[in-house]
Amino acid sequence: MGRKRFKSFTALLVVASLATMIGCSNSNTKENVPSPSNGNTPKGQSEPSDNKEKTREPVTLKLTSDNTLFAAALSAGVQNDPVMQEIQKKTGVRLELDTQTDDKKFNLMMAGGDLPDIIVLQSSAKYLKQIIEGNQVIAMDDLIEEHGKDIIKDSPKKIEISKKFFSNGTGKLYAIPGIASNIGPMYTYASPAYNIRWDYYKELNYPTINNMDDLLNMFAEMQKKHPTNDQGQKVYALAPLFDWGMVPYELFDRFFNRMNRNNMFVYLQPETFMPAGGILDPDTAYWNGTKFYRKANEMGLLDPDSFTQKFENFVEKVKSGRTLYSPVSWAGTGEANVALAKIDPKSGWVPLPVPAGQSVYMGEFGENGFSNRLFMISKNCKNPERAMELINYLQSFEGSRLILNGIQGKNWDVIDGKPQWKQETIDAQKNDPNFSLETGIGLYWNLAGFVDNYTDPQYNIPMNYTNNETYWKTQMTELDKDYSEHYGVTYPGELVEKRAESGEIYKIYYDMDNELGMNLSMPDDIKRIETKVSDYLVRMAPKLIYAKSETEYNGVQATMMEELKTMDAQKAIDYWMVTLTDAAKTYAELKK
Repeated sequence: MGRKRFKSFTALLVVASLATMIGCSNSNTKENVPSPSNGNTPKGQSEPSDNKEKTREPVTLKLTSDNTLFAAALSAGVQNDPVMQEIQKKTGVRLELDTQTDDKKFNLMMAGGDLPDIIVLQSSAKYLKQIIEGNQVIAMDDLIEEHGKDIIKDSPKKIEISKKFFSNGTGKLYAIPGIASNIGPMYTYASPAYNIRWDYYKELNYPTINNMDDLLNMFAEMQKKHPTNDQGQKVYALAPLFDWGMVPYELFDRFFNRMNRNNMFVYLQPETFMPAGGILDPDTAYWNGTKFYRKANEMGLLDPDSFTQKFENFVEKVKSGRTLYSPVSWAGTGEANVALAKIDPKSGWVPLPVPAGQSVYMGEFGENGFSNRLFMISKNCKNPERAMELINYLQSFEGSRLILNGIQGKNWDVIDGKPQWKQETIDAQKNDPNFSLETGIGLYWNLAGFVDNYTDPQYNIPMNYTNNETYWKTQMTELDKDYSEHYGVTYPGELVEKRAESGEIYKIYYDMDNELGMNLSMPDDIKRIETKVSDYLVRMAPKLIYAKSETEYNGVQATMMEELKTMDAQKAIDYWMVTLTDAAKTYAELKK
């Protein structure tokens, strides 16, 4: 939805279809095609390029990333859902996905010169300099003139920005930033959020939560009333995914009107994105988070498996009722709600309204694309023209409509001048837990040029045609209705909108354009310091969280502060202060 934002907060997916072999990889692995333009192409509708008009020889291209990009449910190889079939029909490209990617594998591919045809680079700060200087990717300046006309027409700013900020100072076009988006209302603000069991909250008569102590006391009451699940297994209020390193602590920035962007816990202030804090400041997310979890453990609320469990274990606990809190709505709560609704339609997981003065983190947005979704063509690609044509289609308005909404005429159509999902598509999304896998709709949003609330210029509505109140009200479950009725709103997300408008809470988000002024070449000494500090913080967290008293916690913290100083933590903090200040200044200039 930087680094693995709840294993970045926003991860998902990508692509495949039909055709034979041959192509860059040498591996064996409904909208109608528009007629030739007569000069009356509607605004936002890309004119048909040659590759859409001619019968194209099918080719196979392989796509990888430097880290997880695709849904865990997607297996490696070629996908065969309707959206992928349509992408192949439009481009003649059979896209093979490498879904099991991580830093180690990506580094091995680079070291061996084995990168496949197309790369979606996420860790640009880490790899961009290396991948360009190592001649691992090709410049697209000439290719885009003939094979990327939709990008030239729809996204000239992306090209300009890429040459300036993503070329390692060469001024060439090595990358196309994807997933351009804008901020907008949401159906429910549930990732990140204090997601809890609504039926249990009602059972306690809707206690007012004014601060984090109130939250823990509420969880204590819930756990007391529900000590075991239906199978007799022990229930714990909290089961943080400490396996995800710093992520469980980053929440203590996002709920408190600031944003964490690095492992030194130098945070950014909303709107200006100017930096503050740092791990040597006791009022930062790591320290606030470990204090919260320590108190939870003291109260008997912390699952003892928290430091050893994996993501799949946490999801199972959510679905089986073995935990009472989830920071995200995409880790089992949906499946749990389907099962719970069969027993009681008004039971299930919902986002608890944050206490007054806290913030709702909306995610990352960028009208010029994301620096952590850079589409690049490998030097190994034997058919770079076709790779450019595929990227061009995926990054176009037409390709984005397909990826987000499915096939016109089959999944959606234009009614009274506005595109709308068909009722059968709406019903399928609401009732079929495998909707995305079976239809492909929304599954590959990481490959789209424009997503979510980015305005579709042809229709002047959000690119995702379900981002509107009319659609949301068709999705209301009995649980949603009960929640909304209690708070006097018409759909769950309206509660956040109203509270933010009144100034009771804050809505914050990160504008990815702030990344443009970022120094992408972190010095090796800073990398070493940050790695050493991060490892140390992860290793010491259990000592802080399992401290038997506040006094013991303070003693461990004091010792750690001295150790962090000997690790040159201040040097890394100073680096981030300068780097992030420069980025904020560049951002301010861009927005003038």
